[in-house]
Amino acid sequence: MNVLKLKMQRRSFLKNLAYAGLTTSFAGKVMSTKAFAQTVQARRFVFVYYPNGVSRGDTRWHQFNLGQLNGASFGTSPLSELSSNFDKIVAFKNLNFTGAGGNSGHPEACETLFSGGQPGQTFDTYLGSSISGRLRDNIHLGVWSSRARSKNHMPFSDANGQKVEVPDDPQIFYNNNLSAFESNGNSDSDPDVALRQRVVESLHENLDVMQAQTLNVTQQGKLLTHEQALDFYQTVLGSNASIDGISSPGISMTGEDEIGHDLAMAQTRNIAMSFQADVSSVATLQLMSAQDESLKINYPSIRQYMGEFGSGDKLFYNETRSHVASHDEKPTFTAHAHWYCQVVNNLVDELSQRDDPKWGGKLMDHTVVLVMSEMGGGNHQQENSGTFVVAGNNTGVQTGQGLDAGGKTSASLMLEVANTFGLGINSYGNSDGGIPGFSA
Repeated sequence: MNVLKLKMQRRSFLKNLAYAGLTTSFAGKVMSTKAFAQTVQARRFVFVYYPNGVSRGDTRWHQFNLGQLNGASFGTSPLSELSSNFDKIVAFKNLNFTGAGGNSGHPEACETLFSGGQPGQTFDTYLGSSISGRLRDNIHLGVWSSRARSKNHMPFSDANGQKVEVPDDPQIFYNNNLSAFESNGNSDSDPDVALRQRVVESLHENLDVMQAQTLNVTQQGKLLTHEQALDFYQTVLGSNASIDGISSPGISMTGEDEIGHDLAMAQTRNIAMSFQADVSSVATLQLMSAQDESLKINYPSIRQYMGEFGSGDKLFYNETRSHVASHDEKPTFTAHAHWYCQVVNNLVDELSQRDDPKWGGKLMDHTVVLVMSEMGGGNHQQENSGTFVVAGNNTGVQTGQGLDAGGKTSASLMLEVANTFGLGINSYGNSDGGIPGFSA
């Protein structure tokens, strides 16, 4: 089967779009991937979720001073795990969840907090549909999210407001989405690649049949978007050219808690590789679920912070579970926050080390990472949350600072983030204006 045999029909379709007045305003926008490469503007977004909030206060999470940060600003706070990337951080004090969907109940908070205080699609889904990706608007990845009490304990929702059940296995995600891009791959001898080739060819022909029908402008636009994505994937499958650093995570899910650390790090690599291969511009990483108490978080990297639970029999007590540790804000609870920050730091390092074939520089240069829980504090507080942003130097975010949000809400922060992508909106959810000092 030859995909090219129907190219004339596609050219006719583009000509018809021109007659409809869409070539410049719509088709050109879709097809020109580097038209704004030199603009200081965010291009990619990662939403990282962790459960149960943090131990707040100046002696724990909020040790940093307001104003300019440096490598020593975070002291022994969990944010110290990101000290090597301090210049990319905006760490907030006095950022609240009240009025933006915050709630003292975990599942109730998950209903609207991540959509700015109103029910429906969450911020990641909104942003994904607004800026779009070449193959997928969003990718969702998790670590032990499968152990959620119920869907109500999941933070993220799709375009229909339905909870997203996040896949936890890094290897399965890689096989389904990234294996065709693998470094040193040989598409001539790989039967899976050959199968994908036939699927893409079949989809192209189906698009040609649909484009021959009489369609309205919106329908034509959607078909063009799909065709561009297929053309991109066809190019990848039709050549042996690889993108440096696309390689198998080498780990799959088991029933053992001990592999949680390795799973998390593999998922951060999956996100970075997805951005490098231009599979998507938006990703979420869900570390467990709200009110989680199924996973023992006792990895070697955080045992130094776990006090009496860092060794011996107590290493395996219930206090090493997130929700159990949260209510009394035990040392294990702060240790868990150290681990979440280690995961974020690994994500930032992955993005900072990989070349950006689409926008130039490194992937991190045009990426904004929002890190947030469903609770502010471990005892269900809503004020002064443990929320922070990591952003690249071409996003328009004023990074390297501790910022006083002045009681503004997480919905206002989402509004600020949305506008770093050039959306130019005046409100998002229950936002109460922007946060002065966040962006240029």
